[in-house]
Amino acid sequence: PQQPTLEVPGDSGLVLSHTFDQRNISLNEYLLGDYRTSTFNASTNPLPSDIRSLRVEMANRRYTSIVDLDAAVRLAQIAQTLHSNLQVRYSRDLRPNDLKTGNVILVGAFEANPWVELLERNMNFLLQNNYKAKVFSVINKSPREGEPTHWDSRLDDPQRRVYGVVAFAPNLSGNGNALLIEGTSMAGTESAWDFVSDDSELLPFLKRIQRPDGKIPYFELLLETQNMSSSAVHSNILAWRVTN
Repeated sequence: PQQPTLEVPGDSGLVLSHTFDQRNISLNEYLLGDYRTSTFNASTNPLPSDIRSLRVEMANRRYTSIVDLDAAVRLAQIAQTLHSNLQVRYSRDLRPNDLKTGNVILVGAFEANPWVELLERNMNFLLQNNYKAKVFSVINKSPREGEPTHWDSRLDDPQRRVYGVVAFAPNLSGNGNALLIEGTSMAGTESAWDFVSDDSELLPFLKRIQRPDGKIPYFELLLETQNMSSSAVHSNILAWRVTN
C-alpha cells in the first residue's frame, strides 16, 4: 500500500523567539515549550517587560511563512492529482514517532523547524546562525577539492547572497523517505522549494545522479541565490552529495 506523506511547515513564532533571544532553541526545548513562557532565558537575556510580553505573545502564535504556505498548497494539489495521502501538521504539533513511519517533508531550517535536528546528523551541509555576528552559514563538514569549509550569508552583503539546501534522506526508521527544504532565509528556503517543484530544474539533476538500475539515491544539494525583497531569483547549484 502507498505510504502516507506528512508535510510540516515551519513555525514562524519560533523564528521570532530566536530573534528576541539571540540564541537557538533546541528540539528538546521546543518540545518542552518553556521558550513560550515569560521566564525563559530571562536571566541571560534580560528584556524590558513590554518587550518580553511581546516576545511571549509572538512565540505562542501559530504563524508560518508564505513560502511554507505555498509549499503546502502546491503539495496538496499534487497529492490530489496522484490520489495520494498527504497530511499537513504544524511543527509544534509533531512528535518524534511521526518521523518513524511513512514519508515526511520538512520545510524550513532549524530556526523554524527544529525537527530537522533529528535528520541532519548524517548530513554534510548544515545550517548555522551566528546571531551576534548576523551571519547565517552553511557548514561544509567534509569539503571536497575546491570547496570552502562554509558559505556565509550576511545582512551587509551587497550581492544579497542566500543559500538553500535540499536533502532527500531516509526517515528515522528507514522504512520511508524524508525531504528537507531549508534556507538561510525565507528567500533561501524559497530557492530550495522552487528547485524541488520545478521539473526543468529537478529532473536534469536527478538524471545526473540516477543509479544504473534507475533508482534515485539519497542526496543533499546546496543552492545559491539572491534575496530580492525576501524572494529568491534564479538559483545556482554550488555542491551536492550522494549517499547510498
